[in-house]
Amino acid sequence: MAPKSNNRKKLMDIMQLLFEKTDENHYLDTYQIIEELELLGHDKTDRKTIDATVKFMVEELDLDIDKEKSTPNRYRWITRDFELAELKLLVDAVQSSRFISERKSRDIIEKLKKLTSNANAEELDRQIVTPTTFKKDNSSVLYSIDAISEAIREQLRVQFTMIDYNTSMKEVPRYEGRVHEVSPYALLWNNDYYYMLGAPSDNEGIRTYRVDRMKNCIVYDVPAKQKPADFKLAKYQSRVFDMFTGADAVVQLECSKPYIMNYLIDRFGKDFKVIASRQDGSFIAKVMVDSSPTFYGWVFQFGGDIRIISPDWVCSEFNDMLNKQKG
Repeated sequence: MAPKSNNRKKLMDIMQLLFEKTDENHYLDTYQIIEELELLGHDKTDRKTIDATVKFMVEELDLDIDKEKSTPNRYRWITRDFELAELKLLVDAVQSSRFISERKSRDIIEKLKKLTSNANAEELDRQIVTPTTFKKDNSSVLYSIDAISEAIREQLRVQFTMIDYNTSMKEVPRYEGRVHEVSPYALLWNNDYYYMLGAPSDNEGIRTYRVDRMKNCIVYDVPAKQKPADFKLAKYQSRVFDMFTGADAVVQLECSKPYIMNYLIDRFGKDFKVIASRQDGSFIAKVMVDSSPTFYGWVFQFGGDIRIISPDWVCSEFNDMLNKQKG
């Protein structure tokens, strides 16, 4: 039987008290609830009313509130939409995200705290040490992501401009502020940045755009281009390295140490072939890549444990890049 209308506020306040001040490790007993209700302006409440109200919340509202029979009885709210460990992961992700400003991070974390008890919320005051050296004050990224997501869902295009930074570290329009019109296909996350993958309206092919360099992104009410018939996001993601794009190439990588296999799988998944394997643990892998300076830089970081052995033109590009560094 539902509470009378004049008791609905008391019901909501008891619910709020239990949600905020109890959890698996913290209880409120009957007298504590009565005292809290008086502080909220309610008349004196008897013990039976508290017990009946909690019973209603459990049986009629299907809330996971545990009653421990004692003198006095004790109550605690058990199950929530998010476990504490899940909230900690979300807080860590927000704190370590480069594109979310300090202020926006605090706002989001305060909202996350409201999804658990006060005691648990104190454990969400975490300071995560990450390689990120600064957080950009760029809240517009959130709105760009929202616009891109909507366009992908509705199969529409987006319009936006791009920016660069000049030698004074000030934003300047790229291409004199030209408006880009793109059919977005996916949002990618790479090295702490969001990228939009899509087809520009003024030429063929698929390009990547760094979302934090986009400005004034809006949904454009024109149907998006159809994805290419052979479009596969997983394959494309493993081939594209940041914003430096080159020609597609099937390359052979001679790997002198067994540990290199870990890094090949991290980068390309298991969608490549080992065409030679030797007793000393070395091997040759054949992979599809986007031949770009960033790919060459990735190869260089292994200090010679990975060598590009074919095709010749990719080897030449890699050597030319090394020679440029020598001056």
